[in-house]
Amino acid sequence: MQKHKPIHLIVAQDKNSVIGHGPKVPKWGVTDDYGLNFVPKTMGCAIIMGGNTARSFKQALEGRICIAISRDKTLETKGFIVVDNLWEALAIAHKAAGDIVWICGGDQIYQLALKHLVIEELHITTIEASYPADNAIMFSGFDSNLYEIDLSQSVYFEKRQPKTIDEKDKGNKESARVEVYKYNPAA
Repeated sequence: MQKHKPIHLIVAQDKNSVIGHGPKVPKWGVTDDYGLNFVPKTMGCAIIMGGNTARSFKQALEGRICIAISRDKTLETKGFIVVDNLWEALAIAHKAAGDIVWICGGDQIYQLALKHLVIEELHITTIEASYPADNAIMFSGFDSNLYEIDLSQSVYFEKRQPKTIDEKDKGNKESARVEVYKYNPAA
C-alpha cells in the first residue's frame, strides 16, 4: 500500500485577503516571496490548482508536476495535467516525485482541500498592501482552532529596490510576511 505524502497549502494574499481578480492573480511585486518562498518550497513536488489559477500562468511551472482541476482540456497544451476533481489530482500527486503535495489555489480548491483533507501545513504570505477590484476573490481562511503558528518558519520580506540587474529581481514593491501554521487539532 502506498504511503500518502503530506499535503501543504500555499497562498499569497493582500492585507484584505484578496488572492485574485476574477481569473487573474494580482501582480504582487514581491520578488522575494516568489524566489525565496514559493519556488524552493514547491520545486520538485506536485502542485494542485484550479483552472483559473493554471490559466494565470503562461505555462506549467518548471520543475514541478502541475495538476489543474478543470474542464478546460486546452491547459494540457500549456503542460498541465488536467483532471476532473481533487481526488484524481491527489492520486496523481501521490505517485509523482517530491515529498510534499502542494495545494496552490484558488479559493474553491483551498476550501475543498481544507474541508476534506488533513492539510499538515498552511504557508500564508500576506502582502502589506491592498489590491482592490470589483471582482476580487478572497481567501476564505481556515479554522484557526486546528492550527498553531510555527514562528520558527515565519519570514518577513522588506520592501526593497532590485539588488541586481537580473530581470528576475524586480525588488519588493511592498513588504510581506510569510506565516506557517501547523496542523494541531489539540491546540
